[in-house]
Amino acid sequence: MISTSSRLRRSAAIGLCAAVLIALAGCADSAADTSADTSGAAEQTADASPTATTAAATVFGPTTGDCDATAATFRDVVSANPDLADPALEATCAGDAIVVVSNSIPDYEYIATTPGSPNEVEQTFTLPTEPQEDPDPSPDDVPRLGAIGVAVDGVSIFGPTEGTGGDVLSLVGALSECGSHNGPGAFHMHLFGWADGVDCLYSAEEVESGDPILVGWAADGYPIMSGLVCADEGCTSMTQLTSSWQLTDESAFATDTWSAHSYVEGSGDLDECNGRVDADGQYRYYTTTTFPYILGCYHGEVADGALPSGRG
Repeated sequence: MISTSSRLRRSAAIGLCAAVLIALAGCADSAADTSADTSGAAEQTADASPTATTAAATVFGPTTGDCDATAATFRDVVSANPDLADPALEATCAGDAIVVVSNSIPDYEYIATTPGSPNEVEQTFTLPTEPQEDPDPSPDDVPRLGAIGVAVDGVSIFGPTEGTGGDVLSLVGALSECGSHNGPGAFHMHLFGWADGVDCLYSAEEVESGDPILVGWAADGYPIMSGLVCADEGCTSMTQLTSSWQLTDESAFATDTWSAHSYVEGSGDLDECNGRVDADGQYRYYTTTTFPYILGCYHGEVADGALPSGRG
């Protein structure tokens, strides 16, 4: 089993990497005398207020645009389950894309909630290093079954839908405390979960530390972050970001969760895709405790062949 201290070192490394990227982006902008874009730090003007300056200096998490830095956010996975095959994960740069190859075995303790045990299933994700914003994002583009992204340990991230067409939470007990379970295709996660004393993708201590927690990367190349974030600049308390999707037809929750929910702009903290542009100019998705849990649409364009196929 992976120790809390080793996970904390990984989390700190991710935060440090993000801080370095933000600093480098700021230096490059100054040298070239160009304005910052979504892959760099927010531009700070001479008359910027102290609050704005503090916000710009905050480490929100990884940024896009540097393939090597993105590849470095994926873990050196080690076995946490003696009864399962060892996890395998490789992230490499190929032109303008990062190619992630995984055998779908988690690097945290497997808690059985559904029949069978995770088997090795090789899956390949091809993600853009520099995402391109989709001018017309649509919830219809999110696969109802199958992967929508990949976690930092190489496990597939699925959407809110189960094989029934209903919401994954309509199947009571189907998910472990970690938000994951074994499926007909491969082991995968639907939610970002954690609990005291449970070995999940991250420990409760890490998630509640105030450090930015990278869950994984969406198929369009944007990062997926934990939605439990600092509530103030000093991070004296934490707050859970909320979705702007609302349950408007409870009768369809267990049969067609997408029809059961409606996007109500401004009703939560996040946009229709379940993300936001942070003060450093970078778009990021954030996990929520209610639908759609990970993302409600793709903020960026998804290339053909970016995702492996598979059932939930």
